[in-house]
Amino acid sequence: MLLAALTCVGANAAILKANNFLAPSAATGTAGKTVEVNILMSNDQKISIWQTNLVLPTGITLVKAEAADKWTDEVKVDGNKVFSETETAVGAGKEAVVAKLTLQIDATVAAGEYDIVFEGTVMTTDEGKIITQETTRTAKLTVEPAEEKITGDLTGDTKVNIADVTALLTIIANQGTVDQYPDADLTGDSKINIADLTAVLTIIANQAATE
Repeated sequence: MLLAALTCVGANAAILKANNFLAPSAATGTAGKTVEVNILMSNDQKISIWQTNLVLPTGITLVKAEAADKWTDEVKVDGNKVFSETETAVGAGKEAVVAKLTLQIDATVAAGEYDIVFEGTVMTTDEGKIITQETTRTAKLTVEPAEEKITGDLTGDTKVNIADVTALLTIIANQGTVDQYPDADLTGDSKINIADLTAVLTIIANQAATE
């Protein structure tokens, strides 16, 4: 009788774990830029608290964690732990987005596929049941090569033309700094001034000469 009861409890716990978990979404990003990854919740219980440990590859860091529309309370970060608690429990659903993570991909990260891992996930139901996951959940982050910068292209249209001259004049007029507009320092002297304007005009002139 006792063995049967323990077996039943174990089976019920296994079912809870199988039906209630968090997982990262797959994503594609570019080296040197940020990318958004969703926290997906699958559940057949009303979940009021959840937390998971986020494991990221070298060169990829968490910038921001925020609640999705369905999860009304703040999502918090403590080290590599991401967690949230709400007074309005999330009802049963499959792969609902409960939070969004913004990741920074360092410009030095090589193109390829990387694992985003959730481990040690713990979820608490509205009735106080605690569901602890021993199984990790993994999704692939596909990193594409960093975009090649075109010297003098300040508007981001992959061309160097009068629009970039106008943009640079505006930056100079507003006393923009190199920290604000690093691509505007064409001469590399840590200043944005008439010398950079001359550099842009030279690039345009050289383009015209080769056409």
